[in-house]
Amino acid sequence: MHFRDEGTPIWGNYKAIGHWKDIRVEDGVLSAEPVFDEVDELSKTVAAKFNAGTYNAASIGIRILATSGEKELLVPGQTRETVTKCDLMEASIVDVPANANAVRLYDRSTSVCLAAGMENSTVPELTLPTSGIMNFKTKWKSVLAFLKIGEDKADVTAITDEQLDSLDAELSRLQGENTQLKADKEKANGELSSATNEVTTLKSNLQKKEGEISTLKTDLQKKDDEIKQLKEQVENLKQGPAGNDGNLTPKSEPGSDEKETLAEFGDKNATDYEAMSARLKEEGLI
Repeated sequence: MHFRDEGTPIWGNYKAIGHWKDIRVEDGVLSAEPVFDEVDELSKTVAAKFNAGTYNAASIGIRILATSGEKELLVPGQTRETVTKCDLMEASIVDVPANANAVRLYDRSTSVCLAAGMENSTVPELTLPTSGIMNFKTKWKSVLAFLKIGEDKADVTAITDEQLDSLDAELSRLQGENTQLKADKEKANGELSSATNEVTTLKSNLQKKEGEISTLKTDLQKKDDEIKQLKEQVENLKQGPAGNDGNLTPKSEPGSDEKETLAEFGDKNATDYEAMSARLKEEGLI
């Protein structure tokens, strides 16, 4: 195990500060535990910074055995082939994980930097097809926004199969949502039509009831008028029996002395229209 800092440009200058133990691969992840020898100040310093969490990254040195440019092994923007087989030669504690020197490839007895802008023949560049390539257009604003591609880079960015798959999935999702929205709209329209019919029926029933109420009011007014007339007749009768002037006189029957007089009956039943009508008929007045 070595320590490489940001200012160490030459592979041979790295100093050993310990070794690795418990090296294993689980679920495709390579892991190991560093053991610092702490026999010199560098090892002691790195160990202390590692234990304090200041240094918390490592990088590896590998000898490439095989590479591949197969499409399924590439990621968007990749310009060189993918390393598919290698020998792990060394692992180092690093202070800056993003440092271009943090990843190195061995080429026989030397190492090669794998970093942007650095030329090397260890990992061949990808041979990209020159025909049948379609780039984005700046006017595809919605597509560019969905794929997070700047408009200034649209003309120089080639469309990949992964991007087309992503667009197809989004289109399928939107079509599904549109179908659901149409179904919801049809359901809402049906419910609205049903509610409108119910309101129309209620209005019709209300108008019918209002007509019935109007008729009842008219009938009630007629009854009130008839009761008023009967009260007037009763009042006239209270003022005395009729003489020989031809006015109506209540009938008299033998043994009727104990019968309640019409005036008394009228006082007791002044608001009973049916009783008053029956008594007047009985007396022969109507």
